[in-house]
Amino acid sequence: MNPRRLVPADFSKEIRALLPLWVGSVVVIWMGGYGEAILFRAGFVTYLLGSAALGALSIGHEYTNRTLPLLLSSPVSRRRIFAVKASVLLPMLLSLAAMAMTRLPMHTAGRELKDTTVLTVLSLLSSAFWAPWLTMRTRNVIGGAIFALSVPAALLVGSEFVVIAFYGLGQIDRQVPQQFRMEIVWGGMLVLCAVGAVSTWRTFMNLEVIEGSQSDLRLPRLFDRADTVSRRRHPMWSLVRKELRLQQLTFAVSALYVCGWISTLVLHSIAGMGDIEDALIILTAVNGVVVALLSGSLASAEERHLGVLESQVLVPTSSVRQWTIKVAVVFGLCVLLAMGLPAMLTLVSYGGRYFSVTVPFMATVLFLATVGLYASSVSGSGVKALLISGPAALSIFVLIQLLGDVVLWAGRLVGAAPVTDLLGPWVIALIGAIVFILLVGFGLGNHRSSDRSPLRIWRQILWLSGSVACVMLIALFAR
Repeated sequence: MNPRRLVPADFSKEIRALLPLWVGSVVVIWMGGYGEAILFRAGFVTYLLGSAALGALSIGHEYTNRTLPLLLSSPVSRRRIFAVKASVLLPMLLSLAAMAMTRLPMHTAGRELKDTTVLTVLSLLSSAFWAPWLTMRTRNVIGGAIFALSVPAALLVGSEFVVIAFYGLGQIDRQVPQQFRMEIVWGGMLVLCAVGAVSTWRTFMNLEVIEGSQSDLRLPRLFDRADTVSRRRHPMWSLVRKELRLQQLTFAVSALYVCGWISTLVLHSIAGMGDIEDALIILTAVNGVVVALLSGSLASAEERHLGVLESQVLVPTSSVRQWTIKVAVVFGLCVLLAMGLPAMLTLVSYGGRYFSVTVPFMATVLFLATVGLYASSVSGSGVKALLISGPAALSIFVLIQLLGDVVLWAGRLVGAAPVTDLLGPWVIALIGAIVFILLVGFGLGNHRSSDRSPLRIWRQILWLSGSVACVMLIALFAR
């Protein structure tokens, strides 16, 4: 019997769309159960982001792959289409939640987002009932996932304020107020789930194909004028404005970060919430990582997805200059939103003394943005670039470690001086510079070429590996 006949075609299509993301999330969550703090944090953050992305991608992949007109015009009942999507999405979300509760150490006591069991279940419900509806409303997978993540956060913060209003500041840490808070959280989430389920159903039943940008989160144009079309602008400024329009989701993420920062400080000043330093550091780290990966992933792939990349070739500006402006905007946003914004909030807020931007954090943000740029240059949409940029960054880090071990082994074979630590500060800085130059250069070649074949990508990986290995060899024999 043909195995393809065992699974109907519509089920198979949905499974193929969600399976890579689900498998990647399962692998990282499983690794998070090995006990180390950094692995636990990576696994739990992966669960939160992965579950929200699965919920958004269940319907959002139709926007990304431009198959929504074909889906809605197919001679199949929309009820069946919706049931198929739900029957594929829900088992994947439930399996992720079960693995997170099984593999990751769960804490059942404490406030300030310490209760990871509550967060796991809230994220599951938000991803199942809100992420698909928000994706259809924004017509964007990334936007749907980001806004779905904000639903549990807003509910937890709101429940804190309600408890303060009913019991006062002095009673907030006692058992009865906390039980009341959990009743608010679960009752409110059940209501939100019902609203989300009805909204998702009604929106999908009345879903229409609307021509135009499917990835542009339109922010208010505060400085629009009547003579906008007639005014002449410098070509470079026009290119910068075009790049900034591609990055509107990045600004939305930083706006949510500011809201989270303000909420944390308000709770600290009103309710005396402890561990504010950890909360602010976590918020800032997540904002920096998301801004870096998102800004890099949207830079080139969104133009290709919107179908405007080919028209950029006809612009009377060299592709090198256009790519330079694109890279400058991405790194400028990283400096402004991932580093400058936390520094400004640190200076003006009550909790400013708790956080400072460090050099390793800056290097990590710039490295992730560079990887995101390269992933964007070989992807057909910003969603795909964002999904592969995180694993790509981890793979590059592991590759450098493996190359270091190979070089040390080769050095021992040829009788080189024994070295215990090959990756010193200057070697790491030189390797970082080479990785940056090569990834940006490869990104330029991929951006202005229609060839994104696996052979081309593997060739670039070999060039990157060989260059890093040469630097390590020079460092080994220079000692």
